[in-house]
Amino acid sequence: MKLFRIQNFLKIVTDLRFAIFVLAIIAGISSLGSFIEQDEPVSFYQENYEKPIYGIIDANLILNLGIDHVYSTWWFLSLLLLLAICLVSCTMTRQFPLLKSSKEFFFRGKKNSFLKLPFSIKIKNISYLKEVILTKIQNRNFYVYQKENLIYGYRGLVGRISPILVHLSLIIILIGSSIGAFQNFKAQEVLPKGEIFHIQNPLKVGWLTSLPSINTRVNDFWVEYENNRIHQFYSNLSILDDFGNEIKQQTISVNNPLRYKNVDFYQSDWNLIGIRIRNIKTNIIYEFPLFSFNNNSKSWITWINNNELPNEKSMALVFDQLQNIVFIYDENGNFINFKNTGDLIQENLRLIDILPSTGLLIKYDPSIIIIYFGFGLLMLTTLLSYLPYTQIWILNEKNNCWIGSSTNRGKIQLEIEFENLVRSLEYEALSKNKIYSKK
Repeated sequence: MKLFRIQNFLKIVTDLRFAIFVLAIIAGISSLGSFIEQDEPVSFYQENYEKPIYGIIDANLILNLGIDHVYSTWWFLSLLLLLAICLVSCTMTRQFPLLKSSKEFFFRGKKNSFLKLPFSIKIKNISYLKEVILTKIQNRNFYVYQKENLIYGYRGLVGRISPILVHLSLIIILIGSSIGAFQNFKAQEVLPKGEIFHIQNPLKVGWLTSLPSINTRVNDFWVEYENNRIHQFYSNLSILDDFGNEIKQQTISVNNPLRYKNVDFYQSDWNLIGIRIRNIKTNIIYEFPLFSFNNNSKSWITWINNNELPNEKSMALVFDQLQNIVFIYDENGNFINFKNTGDLIQENLRLIDILPSTGLLIKYDPSIIIIYFGFGLLMLTTLLSYLPYTQIWILNEKNNCWIGSSTNRGKIQLEIEFENLVRSLEYEALSKNKIYSKK
C-alpha cells in the first residue's frame, strides 16, 4: 500500500502540468507580494488597508496569512520546495534517461524501421555511395558512427542537454530565494554629516542573520539642483577599520550604492536637522533644531527668541530645500527679508551653517548573486533548448541504400535539408546512369 502511494506521488510530481500549476501559484503569490508592501509595521497595514481591497484584502487578512512578509512564510517556502522536488524528479526520471538514449548511438538494420521515420528514401546503390554520403553528412556537422554497412549520425546534442540545464537554473533560483528568506537584513539610518555609526536600527532581520559590525562615517552630504528642483542627492561615506583607518570611500546616490562585504548602502532620503548661528560680539556658536512642516515636506522652520538670545529680536527662520537660503519673519509672522548662509540675519547674528542628515537604507542579501546567476543561466539555456536535435541513419545494401532522418523540432528545415541531400545523391546516381526509387 505504501509503495502504491509513493508511486502515485512520484507520478504527480513528475507531471509537467503539475509543475506548471505550482509555478503559476508561486508567480501569483509573488505578484501579490509585489502589490502589497512588505515588512512594514502593523500600524501601517491597519491604517492603509482599513477598507478591504476588492472586498477581500484587508489588514486582518494580510497579517493573519503573513502576506506582509510573504517571501519568508512557511507556506511560500513549502511551495518552493515542492517545485524543486518536481524539477528534480522530472530531471531524474525523464531528462537524464532521454539524454542517455540520445548519446548512445544505435543502428537501424531493418528496412521496415526506415518506413517509420518522418523522412526516408531508398536509392539505387552505386560505387562509393557510402563514402559520398559520409562526406556529405559530415559536412553538415553530424557526429558519425559506422558499423560495417550501417551508419548513424546526430547533431545538436546541446538541444537535449539544455532542458536539464533549464531545470538546474530554476533550482538555483529557488535555492537563492530560500537563502534570501533566512539570511538577510534591512536597516534604516538617519545620520548627520560627520557622524560615525554602526548598523543598529534594523527593519528586518532573517532567522539566521546577525548584524555585521561595520564602522561607517558620513563625510559629507549635498543636494544637486536642476531648474530649481532637486535632481539628485549624494552622500560621501567611508568604511573604517577598528582603529579608525579608512578602508573604502565612495560617494553614493540614488541607485548607486556602496557595497562592502555583500552589504549595500543605498541613498534613500535626507533631512535638515538644525542650524548654527554665531554671535559675532561674544563669538559663541548656538545650535537650533529645525522642524519639518509635515512628514512629506522639504521645508523647515525654527524660532529665535529673547529667552535663548538676550538682547536679540525674536524671529522665525524658514528653509525651503537645501538651498542655503533662509526666509526671515518677525514674531508676528511678517516677512522681513531672505539671506544666504554666511550672511548676518540680525546685527550681531550670523548664519554659519545648515546641518543636513542623510537617510541610508542598508541591505544584506547574499542570495542576489545566486538568483542573478540562475536567471542568466535560465535565459541562455532556454534559448539553447530551441536548437533541434537531429538524427540520420543509413543502411547500405548490395543493390539499394536506405536513408532516414528525424528531428525533435525544425522539421521544415530538416525536410529542405533532406531533400537537398537526396538531390545531390540523385545527381551522383544520374551521372552514372543509375535509377532510384522513393518510398
